[in-house]
Amino acid sequence: MSIFNNTYWYAGIIFFILAIGVKLYNKNVAAVWLLFFAALFIRLFMIQLDPFLHDWDEKFHALVARNMMVHPFKPMLKTEILVPYDYRPWCCNHIWLHKQPLFMWQMALSMKIFGVSEVAMRLPSALMGALMVPMLYRVAVLYTRNSFIAFGAAVLMCCSNFQLEQVSGYTGMDHNDVAFGFYVLASIWAYLEYLRKKNMKWVVLIGLFAGCAILNKWLTGLLVFSGWGINILLNIRDKESRGEILHLLLALLVCIIVFLPWQIYIFNAFPEEALYEYNFNTKHIFEVVEGHGGHNEFYFHLFPQYFGKIIWMLVLTGMAISLFVKSFVRKNNIAILAYTAVVYIFFSLIVQSKMGSYFFVVGPLCYIYMAVALGQLLRIPYVSKYLYMAAVVVCAYISIAPPKIQAAHDPESQYRQNKIHNTNVYKNLRSILPPDIDIVMNVEQMEDVELMFYNKGINAFHYCYLEAEFDVLKKMNKKVGIFPIRPGYPVPEYITGYEGTFVIDAEIKPTVQYYR
Repeated sequence: MSIFNNTYWYAGIIFFILAIGVKLYNKNVAAVWLLFFAALFIRLFMIQLDPFLHDWDEKFHALVARNMMVHPFKPMLKTEILVPYDYRPWCCNHIWLHKQPLFMWQMALSMKIFGVSEVAMRLPSALMGALMVPMLYRVAVLYTRNSFIAFGAAVLMCCSNFQLEQVSGYTGMDHNDVAFGFYVLASIWAYLEYLRKKNMKWVVLIGLFAGCAILNKWLTGLLVFSGWGINILLNIRDKESRGEILHLLLALLVCIIVFLPWQIYIFNAFPEEALYEYNFNTKHIFEVVEGHGGHNEFYFHLFPQYFGKIIWMLVLTGMAISLFVKSFVRKNNIAILAYTAVVYIFFSLIVQSKMGSYFFVVGPLCYIYMAVALGQLLRIPYVSKYLYMAAVVVCAYISIAPPKIQAAHDPESQYRQNKIHNTNVYKNLRSILPPDIDIVMNVEQMEDVELMFYNKGINAFHYCYLEAEFDVLKKMNKKVGIFPIRPGYPVPEYITGYEGTFVIDAEIKPTVQYYR
C-alpha cells in the first residue's frame, strides 16, 4: 500500500511544479515562496505518516515537552518521584537536562495551541524545515550572486530526505537537530547579510540566532563565529576588517545574554543533574559514549545518506569549483568553506563519539555546493536554464528518494503495526483503568514514555518494582495497574497478590525485537 496517496503530498508536488515553472519565467520571489509552500506541505505529509512516537529519541523529547506545558522551567521526564532513583540515566530519570530546552519549549507551545498529539508536537519542525528553504536561497544568492544556482540549492533543501526523516521523528535526534540546523543557518544568513551591509541589526541577529542554536545543542551553536573570525584574520591589514572585531564581540555578547541565563538557572535549581550532564556532554569529545564510535571517515561514508546516492559527489565537485569562481563574493566564499570544513574536521578527527546527524548541521551549505556543480550547465547557450532545472529536478528526486520513505514508513512492517497497536492501547488506557490508579507497571520495553505522554498524571514503568520498593507503595495505599505477563518479564507474586493491583485487560505487542 502506497503511503503517497495523501493530500499534503499532492499539494507539495503541485506547489513544487509551479515553483519550477515560475522560476523558468524568471519570477524569483514568487518561485521561492511557491517552493516554500511545497516544502511545507511535504513536511506536513511527513509529520502525519506515523501515528506513534519513535523510539530514539523522539518520545523522550515529546514527553519532556508535554510536561513543559505546565512547568516550562522544570524539564521533567517522570513528574512524580515515588522511590529513590538514579538521576543519571536520561532514559528514566526525573529532572531531564540531557538536551538544551528551546526546541522542547517550541514543541510545548505548539501542543498548548493545537492539543497534545504527535502532529502538534512535530509541527514546529515542519515549519522550521520549510523556512530553511527560502533562507538557504537567500544565503546562496548572497554567496554566488546567481539566482539559478541559489534556487537549485533551495530545491535540494526542499527535497532533503535526511531532514524530512528528522522532521518526521524517524531519524535520531529528530526535532532537536531540526531546530539546531534552523538557528545555525539563520545565524549564517545574518552574517552574510552583515557582510553585505554593516548594519548593527545584523550584529544583534547573529548573536540572537547563535544563542538560540546553543539553547538547542550547546556550544556547536557558536559555529557562525568561526567563519567570521577566519575572515577577520585573513583581512587583518584591512582597516574595515579590524573594525569588525568589535562587532564580533558585540554579537558574541548578545549570544551569551541569550544562552547563559538558562545555564545559571539550572546549576542553581538542579545542581547535581546539571553538573552531571555538562560532564557527560564533555565526554563525547574525548570518549566513545553509549557505543557511538566510528572511524575518521565516518561522516564521509554517510554522504550518500545525507545527499543521495551518486549525486553526493556533487558536494565535493561544487566545493572544488567554488575555489576558482571569481564572481563569488570572496568573504562569503571563505566563510561557507570554513563552516563546512570546521564541522567536518571537528567531528571527524577530534570528537570521539560519532552520531549520524552531527555533520548535517552544515548539510544546507553542501546543497549550495551541489547546485554550484550543476550550475556548470549554465555555460550551454540557449537551453542552459532548462537543462539546469531538469538536472536539479532529477537530483531532487534522487535526494528525496520516495522508495526510501515508503520503506521507512511501510504499513506492512510488523514493527510499525505493533507500535500502532500499542499506541492505541495507551491512548485508550483511561477507559480501562479505574480512576484511582495513577501507577502502571510492566509496560512494553521503554514504552512507559509513550504511555505517560498520552496519559497526563500517570507514572509508568517498563518493569516491576522490587519488593522493597513495592512495599513503599503499599504503605502509601497506592493502587497499581499492571499489564499481563510478557515473555521474559514475569510479574512477581508480591504484586499479583496485592489487593490494590489491577490487571489491565489489554494485549501489548513486542516492539523491541522488531526495531528497524
